[in-house]
Amino acid sequence: MYKALIIVLFLVSTKIGAAHQFQKDHININHPHIKFVISSGPAAGYMKIVNMGFETDRLIKVVTDFADTELHYSSVENGIVTMSKVDFIEIPPQKAKSLKPGTHHIMFSNFSIELSHGISLEGSLVFENAGEIKVLFEVETQKSIDDHTEH
Repeated sequence: MYKALIIVLFLVSTKIGAAHQFQKDHININHPHIKFVISSGPAAGYMKIVNMGFETDRLIKVVTDFADTELHYSSVENGIVTMSKVDFIEIPPQKAKSLKPGTHHIMFSNFSIELSHGISLEGSLVFENAGEIKVLFEVETQKSIDDHTEH
């Protein structure tokens, strides 16, 4: 029994230690990922950004060498999806901001590679105060049409 408990604790701690998150200063980025329908794009980027600082920060751009990127906001009204480019995404102090379908997200287009489920792609998120934070985007296929990654 004791041996089994140690094995379970080891597996849980290993899983926690391998969490897909990145941090610099007061900004923590959880599970940056790209969802796609067609392997040549376009695709959308999602994640949760936590501002542990005491001042508002802004995500002002995303830099990659595999695609063009823009910050976008989308909404669904009466079953119609509208989307527009934004100059920044505000991250309030002591709050988490989710980039997810139907709200803010990163739009990827003009890919120089073919997307495939399970690969990781390097990029950088650039914040007004925290500066550049390097991340790995996990690539996932879109699970439902409600993800709104097909723009």
